[in-house]
Amino acid sequence: MSFRKIILIAFLLVTASCAQKEQGASISGSVDYVGSAQFYISQQPLHYKYSDKIEHPVAVDENGNFSLSIPVDSAQLVRFHIDEQSYPLYLKPGRGLQLTISRADFPAAVDVDGYSEPWDETYATYLEKEQPLLMQINNHLPAFREGDSTAVLDLYKKRYELAKEYFASTPFEDLYFKAIGEYLVKRLESITYQRTTPGFHPQEERAEVLQTAQKLDFFTFRSLHAQRAGIRDFTNAFANTFGVADRLEKKLGQSLMQYDVKRLGYPTLDSARTSVLKHIDGRRAKAYARLYLVAERIGEMPLKTAEPSYRAFLDDYTDFPRYTDFLISFYKEIKRVSPGQPAIPFTLPTAAGETLRMQDFRGRYVLLDFWASWCIPCLDEFPHMRKLYNNYSRDQFEILAISIEEDSLRWRQATEQFQNPWPQLYGGHGFEQETFSAYRGGGIPFYILVGPEGNILRYNDARPSFNLPQILDSLITQP
Repeated sequence: MSFRKIILIAFLLVTASCAQKEQGASISGSVDYVGSAQFYISQQPLHYKYSDKIEHPVAVDENGNFSLSIPVDSAQLVRFHIDEQSYPLYLKPGRGLQLTISRADFPAAVDVDGYSEPWDETYATYLEKEQPLLMQINNHLPAFREGDSTAVLDLYKKRYELAKEYFASTPFEDLYFKAIGEYLVKRLESITYQRTTPGFHPQEERAEVLQTAQKLDFFTFRSLHAQRAGIRDFTNAFANTFGVADRLEKKLGQSLMQYDVKRLGYPTLDSARTSVLKHIDGRRAKAYARLYLVAERIGEMPLKTAEPSYRAFLDDYTDFPRYTDFLISFYKEIKRVSPGQPAIPFTLPTAAGETLRMQDFRGRYVLLDFWASWCIPCLDEFPHMRKLYNNYSRDQFEILAISIEEDSLRWRQATEQFQNPWPQLYGGHGFEQETFSAYRGGGIPFYILVGPEGNILRYNDARPSFNLPQILDSLITQP
């Protein structure tokens, strides 16, 4: 081999190596106090609820120092987390950032070296000015829910205008678009709260919100991608303005959880959500928005209901393989836990110190209740669950409460407080709890009804406070 060829090969290897390194961004720094806190960096997943989280643990040594590389192939915002608080960082491939963190000031202020401009100072100033607005919003929310929307909407508008002043057309523009999205959702919520007020015209108000959204570029891909839940929050809030929940509750003579309203009022709500798509700009933005709507249908409705829109998406967006691959995978996962499929096996500890398995309850109907002490709707179901529990013998029906509480002490305190008579199992790990994740749970309370043969009968569409009593009565023959 000639010397020239050797030099050329070496050059190509070095170039390839550099290109690979360019796909990462380094983050290093120090924090003045570690304690038992969890440190990690999160990147935005494709879907906020149904995609796997993208998280990178930050190992902090005994001196408070840390260093890691984050795989990024394009400039993007990530979040640096210390427990439940987080701070935005702008990463670019091949660039490094140096952080100096004071726990007392986090996340209001972090010193960041490595930016071309002092974005850390800009963000700190923004937070300082935003805080009074958030406090005022919180003070006015009770009146907002009673139909007095002026103060809250004015404050949300000031907030997005503040975000525009500091972040529009900057690397932190996502924060501006996010503030716009939250303002628009509040506008729609105000329509729901005022819908029955004499002289109020919901249709005109909806049209005005849509026009405002277009003027603020909310329907562009750049904006939709910046929102935590894509188009989901906006379309749900838009659909709620049609009064479906009120009509259903009046018809049935009882209060309903939002999840039940979604199922019972699906045709009207879905039509309203879908109508928003015509306002979305560009094929990529529309594909992204439809992805969210289809994923919500797959995750929250029977698969036969979701099937048409799922198949249509796969046909219409073959040029977006990341989107179609995600939906295909998610559809298969939901199908594996659909009615008729075997229940997910598990082995979990109880509050009494025992260990229980799913298979221990073959021969009876079992309601799996995924819950946590901070979930008020979960707690609201307990009286209805106790009544059901007393209606049947343990040979016929059992409830297994699986807590996803991250703090086992809080779980034990909650079990002692409520004294529910059915087995209390501890799963922990929050929404990442293994069995909950295997069932593709999106939120709690989350219920799975399992039959005597160990197969799934109902997938999160049976509520103790709503339709589960009738379902059990139809399945279980009383002596």
